[in-house]
This record gives sequence, C-alpha cells and structure tokens, in this order.
Amino acid sequence: MTEQILLLDVDSKIPNLVLMKLSTYYKNKGCDVKLEKLGLDYYKESKDFVINAEDYNKVFASVIFTNNKDSFEIINCNDISIGGTGYDIVKKLPQEIDDCEEDYSIYPDNDISYGFITRGCIRNCSFCFVPKKEGMIHKYRDVNQIVKHKQVKFLDNNFLAYNGCEEIMEELIEKKIRCQFNQALDMRLITESKAELLSRVNYLGEYLFAFDNINDEELITKKLNLFKKYVPKDWKCKFFIYCNADMDIKDVLHRIHWCRKNKALPYLMRDVNCYSSVNRDFYIDLAAYCNQPSIFKKMTFDEFIVKRTKNIERQRKSSSLYEKKLPLGGEDK
Repeated sequence: MTEQILLLDVDSKIPNLVLMKLSTYYKNKGCDVKLEKLGLDYYKESKDFVINAEDYNKVFASVIFTNNKDSFEIINCNDISIGGTGYDIVKKLPQEIDDCEEDYSIYPDNDISYGFITRGCIRNCSFCFVPKKEGMIHKYRDVNQIVKHKQVKFLDNNFLAYNGCEEIMEELIEKKIRCQFNQALDMRLITESKAELLSRVNYLGEYLFAFDNINDEELITKKLNLFKKYVPKDWKCKFFIYCNADMDIKDVLHRIHWCRKNKALPYLMRDVNCYSSVNRDFYIDLAAYCNQPSIFKKMTFDEFIVKRTKNIERQRKSSSLYEKKLPLGGEDK
C-alpha cells in the first residue's frame, strides 16, 4: 500500500523550502504527498488547530514563528516530525533530503523562485536566530540551482558579507535574472563596487536594507549617499525598521523620520510583544502608516490617523505618542 505523507505548513508566508524538499524526497520514493496550509499569522491567534492525521503514515510540520509552536495539535498519527525556526533552531534536514530540489507543484499558485545562495551571518543581533542556527556566512547553493521561474527572491540573511558576493552579482547581471534580496541587504557593507553592481542587477521593486540600531545612523547615512550615486531615484530604497515594546518610541520614530528625510521607505518590523503592549493600537497605526508607501510619501501621521479611524480617543492617543516622541530635527512633513 502506498505511503501517505502529510506536509503541514503552519505559518509560512511564501512557499516553504523544507516542505518542498520533503515532497520531492518522498515522491521519489513512490509516496503520495499532500500539503495543508494553516495560514497562522506572526502573532498567536486565539483559535487553536487540531489536525486529524488518521489517513497518513507520516506528518511533517514546519513552524516559522515561535509564537505559533503551541497553536496546533496533530492527532491519530504515530510518526510526526515538527521543525522550523519557530519550533527548534537546532533541528536540520538530513543531508540527502536537503540536497533535493524543491517541489513547487505543491504551491500551484506560486510563480516566483525562492532560495538561499548563502546561509549564516556575521552579525549577532539580539532578535535574530540566524547566527545560532546557521553559523557564520558561507556558500549554500549556486544561482542556477535556485532559479526555476522568471523571477526569484533570494532569502540570504547577509549576502553582502559573503566574500564572493560581487562575482555572484556579475552572474546575475550576465544572466539578466529578475531578482530581489528579500530579507534585506546590509547597508553598512556597501562599497563603491557593490553599489555599482547592484545598480546593474535586474532588480525587483525597491532595494531592501535594514536600519535596526540607532547607533548605526552615521554609517548608514554615509553608505546610503554612496549607494545613491548609482541608484539616485527617490524612494527606491526601503529600510526594515525593527521595533519592540521595550524600546523607547523616540528611537523607533527617529529611524522612521530619517527615512523620510532621506527619501527612503520604512517598513516597520514589530516584535510580537508590540501586540500585548499598552500601546498596541499605536504600533498598529504606525505600521499601517509606514508600511503603505503611497500613504507615507504623501501624508503626515496626523493626516493619516484622522483618515484611518473615526475613534477620536484613538486619534488623540496615537497622535500624542507620535508628536511627543518626534525626534529632534524638525517636524515630520
């Protein structure tokens, strides 16, 4: 009797690379494979899921966000394997499975390739699992092993830290690969040659960078000015702005204000503790403002909050938090 395999995608926002590799591996062994997506969000939802796996011989579940590790239960199967960064940062695929190509057929609506050229990172950010999980930066895959569609989003965590990154960019340029480094590049590592090469890559959308630490402002400003020698268009750079509820809001707003001043887009990356903060509504309003480019470029926060909600008390509280914490250097206009 043919073995039945269930792949459980708990909370991936893009096709899950591990589950696609598992699909290839077990299909090659003659098994029937089914994917089920729970679609959980970054923060824990009130509804828990019970998955009845009585029809399956094996179940493999992948959890990306730690907050979702206890949001589901798999019953009626004796062979269950759960992994992913949100569940266990140490657990890895056996090499023979990791070497498999991804089976994109289990995500039939997808038309973009995803993958890592490099794994690991040279940084040690307090909020990031990558150094503990993957170690220092190292080569993982060749470009031609990743690209299966007309567009590709690379998931490298610090591509510019890899010694061979310029040669890889030259390959991307030569092959005219339409791509984006989706997890953000490290602006602090921009050099004249890296900026020039990036400007010639057939790039998708904005160039994504990160501005996580206010202490890096001087260096990031210097490097952004260098990058703009080759990519001068306003709003062509987007910066991930990490925040959590324990940070001084002034710190977060200073980085957002810096983005406006430099004609760069912010994207607010909220820690899960923002959702349980006493200022929860403000963080939601701020993210809605920052993460919609057409709004951020045209409106002040005060103009936005009046249009966003008819709740006068919420308008007043969000505006008050924003204005009282507005950084030195002028009004947000």
